[in-house]
Amino acid sequence: MNEIISDLQKLPKFQEYVQEIKEKKGPVTISGLSDVGKIQFICATKQEINQPICIVTYNEIQARKIIEDLKYFSKDFEEIYYFPKREIVTYDYIAESKDLPYERIEVLNKIQKKNAKVIVTTIEAIMQKMITKTTLYKNKITLEIGKNYNIEDIKQKLVSLGYERNDLVENKGQFSVRGDIIDVAISEKEGIRVEFWGDEIDSIRKFYLSSQRSSDMENKIEIMPAHEFVLEEDLNTIIKKIKNDNIDLKREIENKIETKQKTGYIEALKEIKEKDIEIIEEENYISKVDKYFDYFYKKQSNFFDYLQNDFIILFDEFSKIKQREENIIIENRNLIKTLIEKQKYIPQAIQEINKIEYTNENKQIIYLEKQDFGLTKSSSIKYIFNYRDVKYYKSEIEILLEDIKKWQNSKKQVIILAGNKEETEKFSKLLQDKDINYTIRDIKNNIKAEEKNKENWQVILDTGKLSSGFESYDLNLIVVTGEELFLSSLKNKRKVSQGFKQGEKVVFADLKVGDYVVHKSHGIGQFIGVNTLKADGIIKDYIKLRYSNDDMLYIPTNDLDNIRKYIGGRESSPKINKLGGKEWENTKQRVKNNLKEVARDLMELYAKRQKIKGFSFSKDTDWQRQFEDDFPYVETDDQLRCIEETKKDMEDVKPMDRLLCGDVGYGKTEVAIRAAFKAIMDQKQVAYLVPTTVLANQQYETFKSRMENFAIRVELLNRFRTKKQQDEIVRKLKLGEIDVVIGTHRILSKDVEFKDLGLLIIDEEHRFGVKDKEKIKKYKTNIDVLTMTATPIPRTLHMSIVGVRDMSVIYEPPQNRRPVQTYVLEYDEEVIKEAITKELERKGQVFYLFNKVEGIEKKAIQIENLVPEAKVAYAHGKMSGTELEEMMMEFVKGEINVLVCTTILESGIDIPNANTIIVENADRLGLAQLYQIRGRVGRADKQAYAYITYKRDKILTEVADKRLKAIKEFTEFGSGFKIAMRDLEIRGAGSLLGEIQHGHMEEVGYDTYCKLLDEVLKEMQGIETIEEQDVQIDLTISSYIPEEYIENSSQKIEIYQDIALCRSDEDIQNVTDEIIDRYGQMPIEIENLLKIATIKNLARKANILKIAQKRDGIVFLYDINKFDMSLVDILLKNYNRRVRFSPGREPYITFMLQGKNDKEKLKEIENFLLDNIK
Repeated sequence: MNEIISDLQKLPKFQEYVQEIKEKKGPVTISGLSDVGKIQFICATKQEINQPICIVTYNEIQARKIIEDLKYFSKDFEEIYYFPKREIVTYDYIAESKDLPYERIEVLNKIQKKNAKVIVTTIEAIMQKMITKTTLYKNKITLEIGKNYNIEDIKQKLVSLGYERNDLVENKGQFSVRGDIIDVAISEKEGIRVEFWGDEIDSIRKFYLSSQRSSDMENKIEIMPAHEFVLEEDLNTIIKKIKNDNIDLKREIENKIETKQKTGYIEALKEIKEKDIEIIEEENYISKVDKYFDYFYKKQSNFFDYLQNDFIILFDEFSKIKQREENIIIENRNLIKTLIEKQKYIPQAIQEINKIEYTNENKQIIYLEKQDFGLTKSSSIKYIFNYRDVKYYKSEIEILLEDIKKWQNSKKQVIILAGNKEETEKFSKLLQDKDINYTIRDIKNNIKAEEKNKENWQVILDTGKLSSGFESYDLNLIVVTGEELFLSSLKNKRKVSQGFKQGEKVVFADLKVGDYVVHKSHGIGQFIGVNTLKADGIIKDYIKLRYSNDDMLYIPTNDLDNIRKYIGGRESSPKINKLGGKEWENTKQRVKNNLKEVARDLMELYAKRQKIKGFSFSKDTDWQRQFEDDFPYVETDDQLRCIEETKKDMEDVKPMDRLLCGDVGYGKTEVAIRAAFKAIMDQKQVAYLVPTTVLANQQYETFKSRMENFAIRVELLNRFRTKKQQDEIVRKLKLGEIDVVIGTHRILSKDVEFKDLGLLIIDEEHRFGVKDKEKIKKYKTNIDVLTMTATPIPRTLHMSIVGVRDMSVIYEPPQNRRPVQTYVLEYDEEVIKEAITKELERKGQVFYLFNKVEGIEKKAIQIENLVPEAKVAYAHGKMSGTELEEMMMEFVKGEINVLVCTTILESGIDIPNANTIIVENADRLGLAQLYQIRGRVGRADKQAYAYITYKRDKILTEVADKRLKAIKEFTEFGSGFKIAMRDLEIRGAGSLLGEIQHGHMEEVGYDTYCKLLDEVLKEMQGIETIEEQDVQIDLTISSYIPEEYIENSSQKIEIYQDIALCRSDEDIQNVTDEIIDRYGQMPIEIENLLKIATIKNLARKANILKIAQKRDGIVFLYDINKFDMSLVDILLKNYNRRVRFSPGREPYITFMLQGKNDKEKLKEIENFLLDNIK
């Protein structure tokens, strides 16, 4: 057990206080505590009493600080939940991101299930109106194996609980029904799959949303609400109430309006109400609940009403809570006044917000105070303790060591939290040097000491961190901690999300009618649909494609492995090919010839570098290991792999030329820093080349702070340095007095010479000019080069180029940041003003995306007039590089707080203080662009906001309308991620292989392009490429997916494609398992389909080109070039007269069937093929 807690629990005064709580003698006030002392008290109380607790504090920042401190003790108890306030907006939107509502409902559901033992929240969240617990959970569903249920009832209940019906469950809050199977997404990663046998539940399984495959079996489950706005009454009753109720200006509002204003205001409200009713009638009621809260919910409650009676409520600094409560009421009144002036509807959720009643007969209340203000209830039982905050800084380490000696002499117990394991070891050496007795706590929380006598050891060293240290005079205890004190803080451990691990098979059930596809042999056509054709009682499905001149092509579903969805990286439709003729083959050959040139350049460069001898760097030193341990975060697996690959190259005698790819914030800089450190350890110099001055400054600061403890000399060389400073840097570089220089193309100037350059790091090489690239090429001949790019590189392309380009890719996303709260709404100046003002009030900055160079200056003036207190500037791509950089530099420094810009916004730049982004005319932007743009905010611990706006156009173009729909989905579910990533990958391929290649990619589609590149590279490396032989199968056996088994055509195609792609028995077994898992017991027609896939695989091995049925005979057409005559003798011996051989240019064998039904016939064909292979 943790001493910090256990020592407090032994204190008689603490035991007395615990007894009071156990006996529920009324509110208790504890005063005299420090910030972390309060957390110590909370944890000690929780352990002693073993009841759930809810901590209420005065704002979100303090709440997050409490959560971080609780985590140090959390190894001793359960998970900590944060209940955030609801974002109540005063404007209309068509979609909002669901992260915040999901966070709230998850906590409420955990409380209901009695699974939440520690909750932290704010007074603002407590004061908000909520629906009652009874209403929220009246329709919760309990399902158990072996019991009978009505499937229709379950569907209705799921809808009433806020679940949305979909064909495929991909996101939280969705459900789907396929025959006797119901899938319900219960979290971001997992769902529940319920399979019925008639009305009885046959099985309940958990499954992964990413792969759609089942994991664990369950006997019984509870399905809780998907959001907190479950309807109290049916929607029609609520609409009637809103319609019939005359505009009722509540007294507090009426007092604020003059009589002459009243009539105009009532008319405006009526108009707003009519529009809102239309939206609610369409069942899009969620965005209107806060506006008409009192109509939706007659019965109301607050968060406290959700807590069971055994919850202990702890108020953190009651005086500050009361003050915040007063401020909320004042802010609300002011907001109401503003809305009246603007003739806007006042959301009922913010009307009549009253002070909270803090006394509760059923729940135990504890007030935690730093000082005794006398603000807590006079009737409460009071305990006074004596604490003080303790804080030391890096520069005060010697003072701390002296103080430790004094504390030891005074017989105080000292606990030092040193961050991570390495820091603990490091600090122990400092204590040794000063002859200070200490002991280290091991992983199991045991004390490694010869004796457990406190007289012999007063200093305990432990890992972990708290927000500040403290001294408890009652306990004679001092705890020292702090990130400021030690070289690095505790690494934020995280697990790789299961969704990421399971992400090998991402379900792309997204082929829709009208989409373009690429057929291996016929080229680009348009998907018209799945046609079921019946001939002579035999039913089969065909994929119908339209080609040039409206020619139609029907593809049997077992040939679906020859089709890919067309992806070309542009919005306009591709050119459709002609059926027949050589057009497609000629196009492919032209692209292939062009690729040969690209591949030749790549391979020549690669071959040259293989022969050159460079410098072989030493293996890692102890210093290197220490330096890497100082990294304050836990590296992702991808990062570690990239670091290893880079170091291995550096240790090799041939010069390194490695490309490092990874999205912004994925941790490429740390890879570069470690490579630089390795070079410096061998007395080599490092040059880091970046495309912009702003980025140079940022990377300079990063390198400097990471290396400051190792006496490494880092310098910055760019045009913002004076002539004198530049000359001095150039002189020192020549003399070897600088280890690392970071800069723009200034580094490539003639006057810059190095004493001994060992490593060149280049950021975004494609952004440098031709002359600069030539200079870089010269450097590349004999020194190690690490090139970095933020453009995502597709896995398929990566695999093709592996043989000719050393490449490391970070695919794994960074540590989870707080999700960006996103709204999609019609453009409204008032909303823009509110959004900017809200961000400026919390000392933040705003990106305003306006993607039109012509009107950008006018737009900046408009915003300046709208928000006069804002410091507004604008930036666009037609500005000179100098102007652009100076503008960005001012923004980084915070001299500008609203930047109006086009999409040229530098993606590599990290501005943690910019946490609001407003996008104008979002319907003109691609989804991938929006995804990247939104990623520029939300990099700090503050809540970030994105306002995606569009202008209401009477005739929205079809493309814009589609986009808006996609943006809406992307916002609500984040499911646009897949589309966005695909789009970005295509651009990545363009940047890797040059823009000329982009046109060629569009001609043949992305997948064919990658395949052709792979072929070209293999041919040039002398690797034989064997084109897989297509096998045509035409059997008079019904083999298709019946409509009643899988209704959705996209899912049908997905399964057909999965079957067509099977190349082994293992593949077929996997697909079989998946089909049964997702859709239930298979009908005979699908079993036939899978058996035909097995036959097709065997036919490939037997060099058979075609299998066709003629009455009771099966004709096997063989490849003449691979036909072995001895096979005829074997087959005649095995099958006698059932086999007839026909020689000729296309040899074939006819095999007579004896089977009575389809199953027996397929088995005979399979056995015959096995004899062919033997």
